[in-house]
Amino acid sequence: MNTKEYVDSLYISLHEAQRFLGILFPNLYPDERVELRWKLPGDGNPMLRMFFANVRKAAAEAIYLAPGHEVYVGIGPRRNNVGTKEGVTRLPALWADLDCKGEHDLNSHLRHLDKLPCYPSMIVWSGGGIHPYWLLEECPKGSYELSLAEEVMARIAEGLGGDPVHDRSRILRVPGTLNHKRDEPRLVELVSYSKDRLYKLDQLEEMASSLPKADASTKTGVTRVSKGVLSDPICEGQRNVTLASVAGSLRDRGLDEETLCIVLCEINRLRCEPPLLDDEVERIATSVCRYSAGNPRYRRSLVRRFYPNREGR
Repeated sequence: MNTKEYVDSLYISLHEAQRFLGILFPNLYPDERVELRWKLPGDGNPMLRMFFANVRKAAAEAIYLAPGHEVYVGIGPRRNNVGTKEGVTRLPALWADLDCKGEHDLNSHLRHLDKLPCYPSMIVWSGGGIHPYWLLEECPKGSYELSLAEEVMARIAEGLGGDPVHDRSRILRVPGTLNHKRDEPRLVELVSYSKDRLYKLDQLEEMASSLPKADASTKTGVTRVSKGVLSDPICEGQRNVTLASVAGSLRDRGLDEETLCIVLCEINRLRCEPPLLDDEVERIATSVCRYSAGNPRYRRSLVRRFYPNREGR
């Protein structure tokens, strides 16, 4: 690539990042910030973060970091420099994370999305899957509305076969940057967008309720995996769904969030190849723990069982 080609590609990438962030954050309040996070490719590298009051500066920093880093943005604006769940002020959009693996590729996902009553406002190619976004007319604010938005996203993810990435503090890839998880880095691209395609939260809630459930017999609605899944390495593409399934099973058995998180982190360390970031594992635990602990089938009955062929029972 000559100098002109490089400059042209840099300009296009910067334009992509600015367009994406500008649609997500058209107006930031004085105390709101855009949070960028980035890390070196590979396992065990720390995640760094920076907060921006200006969208254009955030986009420029994302493109500057892109050649050598995995770059992400917090979808919800943060209050000042607080990047945790408590720092999210509102959600400009709902989203999903749909991997391209097995029988699903970009085109099959796009065909599925095209059949939805609410077509996504934006679709991003992440380098390994797609991230559809549904922009909202009114941003959910406050604990109740934000929790409701998370529940709707959980149902959308379940219905579309996506990963459990519906927590309000979620970070996702920025268009114009690179996905370095494979031998050849892949460009993250804004496939389609319409900033005027806006939805009410109750519209998306109605759409989510019409989607198929992964497993109607389980309380958590988490996709189940085989009983022997932990005996083998958990490879990329299966890590999120496997950990979420294990978390759902343990939650059914009554584990609290703190214990569940410890168990998942250890499974992630020992079995996942490569391991997920600790933050991502913690978000899986938090998401599953929205459901009440203890499935009735694991609760000890107060009724004493009678075995007619056994003495002393």
